[in-house]
Amino acid sequence: MSITAGWAVIGLDGSYQGLNNTLETPEDIAGFAEQLADPQADSARLVHNGRPLWDAETNFPDHDVFAAVVDGFGYLSYQDATRGKAYPVGDSASEGCEFDDDDFPPGSGLPLGTFTAVVTEFLRTAERPTAVSWRAFAPEAPQE
Repeated sequence: MSITAGWAVIGLDGSYQGLNNTLETPEDIAGFAEQLADPQADSARLVHNGRPLWDAETNFPDHDVFAAVVDGFGYLSYQDATRGKAYPVGDSASEGCEFDDDDFPPGSGLPLGTFTAVVTEFLRTAERPTAVSWRAFAPEAPQE
């Protein structure tokens, strides 16, 4: 199994570099987290290559998973055909962050070791990770 990760690095001069990595091992995921920690890195879209497609004709996946690493915290969002968008219940000290593709709420950031473990679980299972609790965007939303 593998995950395709795609993101951009936007230079201070406005330059744009699109990056793609195939993640197949925990070591790949750790290296990916290091790359996302670049302050110029945008959020990454993660597509698990072992999941079914929503639309095979257009190669559209049945899930949306976004990831970012900001200020020492790893951020994730997850949604699929059966679950609405949710964020991990993370460290209350994480301030959250905003990107074009996703706004990660305060308190949803994970310590980097937990972040890489959760992405590794997604790689292994192709399902929403169970190593963390999940909540909808609103902080008062019930945990799943």
